[in-house]
Amino acid sequence: MTKSLSEAFDSSSFRKTGYKLIDIISDYLELVKTGKSSFPVLPYKTPSEMYSFWEDDFQNSENSGIEDFFKIIIENSIHLHNPKYLGHQVPPVLPLAALTDFLSSFLNNATGVYEMGSAGIVLERFLIKLLAKIIGMDKDADGFLTSGGTLGNLTALLAVRQIASDNDIWREGINSSNNPTFLISGESHYSVERALHIMGIGNNGIVKVPVNDNHKLDIKTVEKFYNKALDDNKRVVCLVGNACSTSLGLYDPLNELADFCKEQHLWFHVDAAHGAPAVFTKKYKALISGIEKADSVVIDFHKMMMQPALVTAVLFKDSKHSYQAFSQKAAYLWEESEEDWYNLGKRTFECTKDTMSLKVYATIRTYGTKLFEDNVTQLFELGQKFADLIEKRNNFELAAWPESNIVCYRYKEKNDDEEKINDLNKKIRQLLIEEGEFFIVQTEINDKIFFRTCLMNTFTTEKVLISLLDRIEALVSIINPVKQ
Repeated sequence: MTKSLSEAFDSSSFRKTGYKLIDIISDYLELVKTGKSSFPVLPYKTPSEMYSFWEDDFQNSENSGIEDFFKIIIENSIHLHNPKYLGHQVPPVLPLAALTDFLSSFLNNATGVYEMGSAGIVLERFLIKLLAKIIGMDKDADGFLTSGGTLGNLTALLAVRQIASDNDIWREGINSSNNPTFLISGESHYSVERALHIMGIGNNGIVKVPVNDNHKLDIKTVEKFYNKALDDNKRVVCLVGNACSTSLGLYDPLNELADFCKEQHLWFHVDAAHGAPAVFTKKYKALISGIEKADSVVIDFHKMMMQPALVTAVLFKDSKHSYQAFSQKAAYLWEESEEDWYNLGKRTFECTKDTMSLKVYATIRTYGTKLFEDNVTQLFELGQKFADLIEKRNNFELAAWPESNIVCYRYKEKNDDEEKINDLNKKIRQLLIEEGEFFIVQTEINDKIFFRTCLMNTFTTEKVLISLLDRIEALVSIINPVKQ
């Protein structure tokens, strides 16, 4: 072994560096969760400015150690543990989960093949069975973990395509006689439509069902579009529902949709990447009622369950369906034998698959599912409080009353047309981003621009939300000083 390799793998040096990193992160956590850190939620730089910054860092890296790099990367990252982080559906990570993820990275046990990742694979099986039981599926339910909701939706819908076909699409492909049609919500996450296009379905095989005035699928509208598809000689095989929708955080009527699918012999897939953890709570469990009837479900642990990205559960009500998405053979990996749950490369897109189960299992083993209940309940309740604060303010308008921790609203001047209102809200949001004190995102609903606040942070308080609304009003006076 060369001197450089020996030094790189030296355990004493590793221990010393590891202690330094833990100290830095611990100090950072204590400061940032209280909002007392000296840097903003988002230390905003343009892409070119950020590139120049790191180009300069690399050129001068000999003058600073790895400890300096740790601090620099923290200071130049968005800070999800800060109470004023109110943006995307990405959580402040649970410290224990991060530590376990570090262990997983170091062991580097790929879980596509049993002999390469036996512990992680068995723990994955345990978690899938536990999750299926909690949401109300029977013992025959099965599934696996995969890298995110986008890949989860693709995998589930690939299985639908194969199951609904009268031939082996994997080997023979799609032709005009077997092209299936999928009904999806007008509020479906973009990954659903993207998955269908990747599958070769095409626009003709995708029917977008418009949502009602409450921004949810309505069973009468679903029936109408289903019957229209049949009249057009389309072979409808699946309906995709939301629990909850990404833009507004609203839950489709899963029971009604499931019963309709059963009557019409359709596959019912539920994209529950964000909203499924409501099932852990007493207060909000009813929102997810009917999910147990779904044929397939996608649930993200890296949203409401505080896990590092990415870790997504794909559940199938019938265990044999979990093998249908991929059917290619790889003789050098396993023998051609009966279906076996412990060789995950047969059922997932990934072969060199991360050991996703360790961090989730460690969390449940240590805290139980009560931690998930506490987190979801607190953040959903905060969403209700925020909506109430918004409604009490002049010139603020809710897009819809929230059912979860996602709240959409906008600032609206009297007598302004929609173009001016949209322009004003875009400018407000951009100024907020450049200031960096708060981080929120925006969305478009019926051609109207709304602020989208996703309350992912357990350290966010009502006081923080009041200060956000105050700041928005102050920015309006800067943008339109004559009107104030």
